[in-house]
Amino acid sequence: MSYTYPDKNDLLTCQLIDTEFDAKYWGESEEEVLHQAMEQVDHLAGKRRAKGLPFTLLDLGCGMGRLFPVYAQKVDEITAAEPDEERWQAAVETASETSRQTGTPIDVRHGDVRVLPEDRKYSVVVSSHVMQHITCGMAADLMTAMAKRLEPNGLLIMTTTYTDGDEDLFFRESWKDGERFNEIIDREGFNQSFGAEGVLPVRMFAEQSILHLADGANLELVRMSRYHYQQHHSAAEDVEANLSGEGEGARDVMYIFRRRLEVDIDGNICYHFSFSIYDEEVGLRLDDEQELRDAIRKAYPAAVFIDDENAKEEQFYRELATSQGFLHGGGLPFNCFRVLLKDYDLQFAIETRSSAGVRKTEYDIKETRVFMTVFPESDTVQVCICLSVMDAEENDYVYFRHVQGNGAKMRNRDGRMLSIRDIFNEISGCLHRNVSDVAENYFLEIKRFGDYEKLEEILQTEQKLLYGMMTGDEGWKHVPLELADQRLQNRWGSRDFIRLISFGSNSLFFNLSKSPDAVNYRANRLNFDHSYYGDMDPYFSLDSDTAGLNHGIIFSMELVMVIKTICNRILRRQASHYSGKEKGKPSEEIRRIKKYRGELITTLNKVENLSISEIGEMERVLLIGQQIDPLIEKIKYLLELLESELDLLYNTSTNRLGNMIAVGGLIFAGIQILLAL
Repeated sequence: MSYTYPDKNDLLTCQLIDTEFDAKYWGESEEEVLHQAMEQVDHLAGKRRAKGLPFTLLDLGCGMGRLFPVYAQKVDEITAAEPDEERWQAAVETASETSRQTGTPIDVRHGDVRVLPEDRKYSVVVSSHVMQHITCGMAADLMTAMAKRLEPNGLLIMTTTYTDGDEDLFFRESWKDGERFNEIIDREGFNQSFGAEGVLPVRMFAEQSILHLADGANLELVRMSRYHYQQHHSAAEDVEANLSGEGEGARDVMYIFRRRLEVDIDGNICYHFSFSIYDEEVGLRLDDEQELRDAIRKAYPAAVFIDDENAKEEQFYRELATSQGFLHGGGLPFNCFRVLLKDYDLQFAIETRSSAGVRKTEYDIKETRVFMTVFPESDTVQVCICLSVMDAEENDYVYFRHVQGNGAKMRNRDGRMLSIRDIFNEISGCLHRNVSDVAENYFLEIKRFGDYEKLEEILQTEQKLLYGMMTGDEGWKHVPLELADQRLQNRWGSRDFIRLISFGSNSLFFNLSKSPDAVNYRANRLNFDHSYYGDMDPYFSLDSDTAGLNHGIIFSMELVMVIKTICNRILRRQASHYSGKEKGKPSEEIRRIKKYRGELITTLNKVENLSISEIGEMERVLLIGQQIDPLIEKIKYLLELLESELDLLYNTSTNRLGNMIAVGGLIFAGIQILLAL
């Protein structure tokens, strides 16, 4: 498309500066934001060159090449495009002179973004005061096109006009009687002004308008600086105003965006439920174990218990034995029995409807594993519904967190449509026990995170996304970086390629088993074990589709959730203890409270022994995430209250006895006096 820029030689802009701004300040203000941009460019250049990668720049709407000399000193190569033929010719001359002086090759093309190869990516894309002079539809398309031409983590440096209001403003600039004429128009009039001879359309962007366009193009804001304030006379005033968030009077703004990686992720998901089947009178008796097993087998004839003869044929149990044998060779710190429920094989697809039509997304669920673990000594049961998902996108994992409670239906192999809650209700219902103190947990194990190879790079650049995936916060792109970073601080990791992060009822575990660090680790381990043991323990090559089996996270999670379930049970029973207490003789109340206090002390000792003597760093991270320590403190306080109540009852009882003795003494004395008379 033939295009001529309406403001020949930038005369309208020049008169704007002369009539409304301090001309000296105008230049200083522009130099300040350019300096800020170059700081980001230098930082990115250092990272790419450290990896031996080229550092390239694309200047879209380059005008006469004014910025070539600035960027040519920093980059390895510049590509530029300019649709105005006269400006393009001037840019070609500027490029030739700049290349001669710096040695940086500069390719200037005549046209817009369409003259560039679609598959070419650049480290930096520059758009200097282009967005405000094109139609609204073209602006959205340009934002998307620029984002697509950025390398992952590449920077878009964009300057445009600005308004600190909530809505965009539209103007038509032209010459009238030798003077710059500026007319306010509406959006439709603005779009119609594009291409009109002698008319320069100008759109003043509200902040949220640009951020909305960027968000739709998968761009993340790195920096925003307003400049060219009408009332300012120094760049220092600009810096101070930006630090305070003041935008009143600013005409222009610089945005620096980073192209977020669109990552395909392989992960194992576990929807984890822990609950109590406690009998208020007698608890779970030893002979009830067989009763539970019979109930499970009746409901699930294909179920495989861990001590069945055919259990070794199941990959899940073989992997479990490998992990448990290495980490807990002497046995787990608590007694339990497990059962694999083979009736579930889930596939998941969702349909979304929008103005663009119906979109169906099918997720590649590689494996479904559903199992139940019963802990007889603590009268607790845990149900794990595990899905191994391949090549899902980042926001898909945010949604997977919602699936635990949003009722989304998955198709089982028997044709039934089941939600996660439906499956849990089926399994817990088959026990024919009173189910209470249900605690829900979400565990995500990430095995591949796009093209990232270094775990530390993910943790340093993708904090918001990790926070969103872990908690299910669909607004993760817009949370403050400080908040996301804070939520990720409770973590553990003993190798370069693994990291456990826990917050609330959510846990995220990185196990980048195919990364270079992991491959090198296994190679070193193989050499070591061959030298001293003859062969490498199979634990180090374990690559399970069950979330948490790798590195034994599953055992730590189970232990912590047993503790949480016991704590919740104690607090619930305390409430019912008081609400159901009948008034009676002091001696009966004392016996009742002493009995309950004894149960409380016994249980608390069990909890504290587990949480202190047998807990390592990994479990401590999960305990903190689950906020279990405050629950234990509540129970201790509860014991103090019971002690006080017992003391009060003893005192009351003693006083009553004393009163009775005193009254009896008086009566006896009175009788003696009467007899004496």
